[in-house]
Amino acid sequence: MTTATLDKPREAAEPAVVLHDVDWAGYESILKIRGERRAPRMVYLDGSLFLMSPSYSHDRLAKRLGMFIELLVLELDVPCAPARSTTFRRGSKAGGVEPDESYYFASEARIRGNTEIDLEVAPPPDLVVEAVWTHKADAAVEVYRRFGVPEVWIADRRALTILVLQPSGDYEPAESSRALPVSAAEVHEWATKEIDGSETAWMKAVQRWVREVVAPRLKASKSNPD
Repeated sequence: MTTATLDKPREAAEPAVVLHDVDWAGYESILKIRGERRAPRMVYLDGSLFLMSPSYSHDRLAKRLGMFIELLVLELDVPCAPARSTTFRRGSKAGGVEPDESYYFASEARIRGNTEIDLEVAPPPDLVVEAVWTHKADAAVEVYRRFGVPEVWIADRRALTILVLQPSGDYEPAESSRALPVSAAEVHEWATKEIDGSETAWMKAVQRWVREVVAPRLKASKSNPD
């Protein structure tokens, strides 16, 4: 490691430090020093190591997105393995990343029973979530692309973007998720919705919506595939 620069966030307290010229062994050493602690979150890409300390606003948005997904798969009975902020890394791809939320759906059976996930032999998550509050997710998205993550959700206060991996190996934005039967607009509306009461009331409202809107819509689409 030769240099360190302090990124200045646009607002709120989310310090970010970028370390340059970090080799793979150095990255793994820093991971070991941090251990099981949640912070700082790290993204490693081609020798640059981004260290971030999430704010409450960031984490509230990320957690809502995670709860939304989990209520959805619960109500729709979708096989799922949450991997949350697991450190996914591959030395052969010069990348490492820790999503805000991550999930296995189509690949769930392939990691079932695993206590560790080694991306050199295991598949990447089917869906990852990045909440963006004061820092961009460009480096993380590039790592996901190299790992072959099929779908990435990037959410901020204004919108949610769904990126779907193409046969070319690049991401393209999509209006709706390929992993789950919801649109980007629907996800963002719920993730940012303010309602009276606690988050429990919000969760119950999401659950009702899935039962009354999404489940019937999914059933109808399966009955009329054209």
